[in-house]
Amino acid sequence: MIKNTLITGGSKGIGLNIIKKLLDNNHKIINISRNNCKIIDKNIYNYNYDINKIDTYQVNKILKKFRINNCIINSGITNDKFFHKMKQNEWEEVINTNFTKNYSILNPVVNQMRENNNGNIILISSVNAKKGAIGQTNYSSSKSAMFGLTKSLALENSSKKILVNCICPGYINTDMTKKININILNNIKKNIPLGKLGREEDISDLVLYLIEKNKYMTGSIIDINGGLI
Repeated sequence: MIKNTLITGGSKGIGLNIIKKLLDNNHKIINISRNNCKIIDKNIYNYNYDINKIDTYQVNKILKKFRINNCIINSGITNDKFFHKMKQNEWEEVINTNFTKNYSILNPVVNQMRENNNGNIILISSVNAKKGAIGQTNYSSSKSAMFGLTKSLALENSSKKILVNCICPGYINTDMTKKININILNNIKKNIPLGKLGREEDISDLVLYLIEKNKYMTGSIIDINGGLI
């Protein structure tokens, strides 16, 4: 049976790899991102919205067309700067995109899942939400806020058979990490017990497990970072 999976930020990086994995496992993908997913497939439906500006009305229009089985909150941006030099708009843009505007996605989705008495929600956070990072007060704050959201949503919706979990990736080999200065990147690798960056597939394999196999884990914050934390 084809399952409908809504994902945010599926046009590149980890989100794109998750889409590839789910397409191979008989999922219909509803991708909400500023740009179309690069994969051309009859089971991908692209909705080009800026997460920072999306509202519940737009999402409810999508939900009138699809019964959502799974929702993956993956979109995220960075705008790195020391906090004392950070402008308010630089703070708010990251907080809104990475966390606050998730309300506009999750509120309609959770209501539909509660009506269906079933659902699976996965939030993608970051290792920097746990350990912090110089120049990333906005990013780390936005991603750590997902922990409380995960645990509270899991408690509120457990009676409706809705599972809610959060994945905390470490340093993954994506276009974002390729922009890091090579000397800094080598230093990062030295601090990772496994001595290497993770693969995008490491995250998508975990997502697939949570969607297809998991029946009992909910409210969990799952680290996948090569032993860094």
